[in-house]
Amino acid sequence: MNLFYNLINSIKRKNENKKFYIQFYKKRFHISTIYQHRKKSICLNSIQNNSSVNNNICVVKNETEEINKKNSDFIQYIFKWGIGNKFRSDPENRYHPVHLRRSKEVTIRKDYFDNVNENIRYEELNEQWEVYWFENNKLNAKPFPVKKFGIHDAKKEAIKFYESLKVEHRLMPKPKYESGVEGVHYDNITNCWVAFYRSNNFPVCRSFSAEYHGFETAKQMAIERVEKNKK
Repeated sequence: MNLFYNLINSIKRKNENKKFYIQFYKKRFHISTIYQHRKKSICLNSIQNNSSVNNNICVVKNETEEINKKNSDFIQYIFKWGIGNKFRSDPENRYHPVHLRRSKEVTIRKDYFDNVNENIRYEELNEQWEVYWFENNKLNAKPFPVKKFGIHDAKKEAIKFYESLKVEHRLMPKPKYESGVEGVHYDNITNCWVAFYRSNNFPVCRSFSAEYHGFETAKQMAIERVEKNKK
């Protein structure tokens, strides 16, 4: 029995010693939650009052804002037919075979595909800048592929060519095709003179190709067809 009581007393003493040491260390090293919060607030106040720290924070913020702004001006884009350069612009140094895909992902500006004017446009299917102009009452187009000239040079060459057309006075206004006869008009898409008339009270439409018959001949054929069915 004495051994049992001695064992219990020794356990009690150990527990009391542990409690004493815990309280001692808490007071000694200030590990109470109240003091921790107070200590954090003191540190924050000292940092806020430090002008050099504040200046560094402002500089970092400004730099990150500038980087984000720059990144927002650019996009990732894949040119599926490849990207050319001065070497590739020479016909002898073209990619062969031409029809194969040569996909390449690059970073470009968001406004790269914006049209310079209504006569210079980006054609997405063939990845080329195209210049459109009217000459001799006919719509003409000249392509400047990215796979031949490169990303920026293709656009520059298109603008340069358009400016040369201006200098040479080759830019003509869009022609107005008027037949002077009701029911006859010119279709720019199909390049045909179209005649509308009624036959046995049914509406009829007939097209006459300007490429096949000639511009004036196709026009005259359409007029004759309409006048014939008016009688």
